[in-house]
Order: sequence, then structure tokens, then C-alpha cells
Amino acid sequence: MVTPTSSDEAIAPQALAVREAATDSGERENELADFLERVQIPLHRLAQDGTILWANAATCALLGWSLTEFVGHNIREFYVEQDLAARAIGQLSGNQDPEPHEARFRCRDGTVRYVSVQTTVYRQNDRFISARCLTVNLIEARRSTELHERLAAIVESSDDAIISKDVNGIIQSWNRGAQAIFGYSADEVIGKHISMLAAPDHVDEIPAILDRLRRGERVDHYETKRKTKDGRILTVSLTVSPIRDAAGNIIGASKVARDHTDLARQTGALQHLNEALTRSNEDLQQFVYSASHDLQEPLRMIAIYSQLLRKDYQDKLGPAGNQYLDHAIDGAVRMERLLAALRAYTRASIASQDVTEPIDTGAAMDRVLANVEPALAEGGVEITRATLPVVRIHAFQIEQVFQNLIGNALRYKKPGTLRINIGCEDQGDHWLFSVQDNGIGIGPEYKEQIFGIFQRLHTTAEYPGTGMGLAICERIITRAGGRIWVESQPGEGSTFFFTLPNK
Repeated sequence: MVTPTSSDEAIAPQALAVREAATDSGERENELADFLERVQIPLHRLAQDGTILWANAATCALLGWSLTEFVGHNIREFYVEQDLAARAIGQLSGNQDPEPHEARFRCRDGTVRYVSVQTTVYRQNDRFISARCLTVNLIEARRSTELHERLAAIVESSDDAIISKDVNGIIQSWNRGAQAIFGYSADEVIGKHISMLAAPDHVDEIPAILDRLRRGERVDHYETKRKTKDGRILTVSLTVSPIRDAAGNIIGASKVARDHTDLARQTGALQHLNEALTRSNEDLQQFVYSASHDLQEPLRMIAIYSQLLRKDYQDKLGPAGNQYLDHAIDGAVRMERLLAALRAYTRASIASQDVTEPIDTGAAMDRVLANVEPALAEGGVEITRATLPVVRIHAFQIEQVFQNLIGNALRYKKPGTLRINIGCEDQGDHWLFSVQDNGIGIGPEYKEQIFGIFQRLHTTAEYPGTGMGLAICERIITRAGGRIWVESQPGEGSTFFFTLPNK
């Protein structure tokens, strides 16, 4: 065994330190290489002629090429703009650092990627070794920029006032819509408190709105008053929303103000007109009801005394005189029926729609059929019916609808057996009723006309009636929240449909 000399003992620790330093340096290089390979930043190295010497996984992921498809090729193969590639490679050839630039790179799937390229040259003793390139994806940045530009353009071009302010109410931004509505330019208001816009009797609203925003609440379609630069008071609708930073902290608010001054004025005027029209309609309906009632008595007297005259003086009047009396009596009776129908129509128009108790339409139909029993007793009429539901409508109104529709079927029947079918279907939010007959039918050109007041398709000599029955049905059904219509062909009968809410 050789015993080390004192000189060996002095050298051994130095050699050990060198070996350890070399080991640490190798580990650091390995660590750095691993970091560069795995970092999520696209990196690659170029030779002086632009040949790709190395690329990390992030570069391959960005462009879609595999490592073997990318490394070893010249970088100019991946540039869309060849002039940019030639300039960058020319600068490398001159041992210069290429200028940072934006370019379009071809991806493996045929798409184009917008990137920013930053390159630095690594030299030893002023000799070119390699170029180190950092590639940044610009798509998201471009999209973000374009989105912000688009939003800014929308805000600036809006006719509404769009204003931003901080949590203390200091105005931060002001669009052209705000200038058009309030009269102030951006320079006149930015940096000032939002309360400068409040109408004198609405200043106390501002602190309350700011408190709500600080709590993260939103103010939707709040109608209030605001003052313009020239002192006019506007009616505006405000929508105010908190603005949060990336951490979620409330840093301000955005406000959209819409000028509703003209709308409020028009709404008020329209409301006054509607109130006046309602009063006028009520007065007119009351007049019609009273007049039709008051006229009934004199008509009855004309009919009664005409009948007495014919009874007592029939032999003395002669044929012509008796014919005149017949016309007078017939006219008085028809006028009395017409006035009764007019009263029924008015009653349907002014009756309250606040129905609290539902009624059984089947029971209402029973009462209607009892009323027309004399006509049914003559024979030649078959009536079938479905099970009828419970609905919310005045009993007298649904009875009148059924009475008029069945009465129409009885009046406009053809020779032979008259068949009437009453049906009903549950259609979710409403009931669909139908009254079908096999009578003379109605031409399609009259399907709307027949629901008008005093509209008749036949003379009273052909078919008696006042021409008010279907108008009364239409008024009742419409005021109850439904609709009524007919489907028919001449000679093939008619089906009247009407709906009522299912609630």
C-alpha cells in the first residue's frame, strides 16, 4: 500500500472540488436543457443560413409539425412572407441580431398562425454560434385587441349614453351618445362627480345607487330624472352594472342611460286619450242601453194599438188598410227585437270580466237546450254533445253564445234532418269549443263579415233575425280572452269554433 505524501494530501482536495464543480455544471446544464424543452414557450435555434437546429415541444405544438418535420429544415419554408424570411436570414448571415417582427407561419394542417418572432445571436469571440428564437402566438392577442376595438366602436357609436365611473362616482369615460343626450363634451365631465347630471330633486339617488354597486348589485331599467347642460330635465332609463378587475374586486361601474323623455310624454298623452276614449265609450254604451230600453215602450204601444185597430176596424179598413197595419205591426215587432239584441250587445260590452267563480258549461248548455225545446219538439233535429268543461266566464254570457249558435243552426237549416254536434277539446292553455251543423252553409267570402253588427246574408223574409247574434258572440268571447271563427262551405253546413282560457 502506497502512503500519500504530504504533497498528494495537499492536491487531493483541490481535484475533488474540480470534479464536484464539473458534476454540478453538468447537472445545471441538464436541468436547463430540460427546462427549455418542457417550458410552454415556443423556442427554437437556427444556423446562420436559417437551418433549424433545435426546437422545443411548445414550438411543435404551436405549428403542428413533428420534431422531424421541423428540425433540419430551413426556417424560410415556414414563412408565408418570404421577404421577411429573407431579411431575417440575411441579418443572420451578416452576424447581426434580426429585428423583432410579426409574421405568418404555415401550420401542418394548412392554416396560418400569426406570430411575433424575437431573435438573439449567441457568439463566442465574436463568432456566430447559433440564433435563439422566441415565437409568440398573436392570435389571442389579436382577437383580444379586435374585440376591444369592436366594443369601443359600438360604445362610441351608440345613441344611448354609455358612461363609466369609479366606485366613488367620478366619471372615467363618456361616449358621443352621452354628449348628444346631456350636452357635455368628454373634456367637460371626465374627472367630475356623476351627481352633476342629477335633477335637483333626484340628487339623493346617487349615493344609494353607488352603495348598491359597491355591494355588487345591478340596477336595471331604473327610470328617473337627469339634467342637461342647458338645464333641461330629461326622463331617462338607467341600467348600471359593477365593473370588476381580474381578481373580482369592484373597481367601478358602467352606466347606460336612454332618453325616455319623448316616450314618457307620448305615453302620458296616450294614457289621457285612452282614459277619455274609455269614458266616451262608457257614456256611449250607457246611452245605447238606455235608448234601446226607452224606445221599447213606444214601439210596444205602436204594436198594441195597431193590433187593436185591426181587431176593431178590420172590416172597415179594407184590404189595403189591413195590409198597412200588418206592415206597421211587423215593423214594430222587428224593431223591438232589434233593440233587445242591441241591449244584449251593449250588456256584453260593459259586463265586468272579473269572474271569480268557475261555471259548468255543461249545465249552461242544459239550460239553453231547455230554452229551444219548442223548436226541438217539432222534430227533424238531432243534437249530440261532448262532455263540456268548467271555465271562468259569466253564466249568462256563455248561455248567450250557445243560444245564438244553436239558434243560427236551427234558423239556417236545409230540408231534412238537422244534425247539430257540440264538441270541446282541451288544448293546454285553452279550451276549443265547436258547434257543427249540416245546414245551408256560408260562402268563404263572408267568414269575417258575419261577425259584424247588423250584418245579414239573407232578407228577413227568407230567414228571420236581427243580424246581431254573431256580433254578440264575438264580443263576449273576445272580452273573455278567446277568439271565434267559422269554417264552412255553401250547402255543406258550418262549424263555429271559439276558445276560452283554461285557468
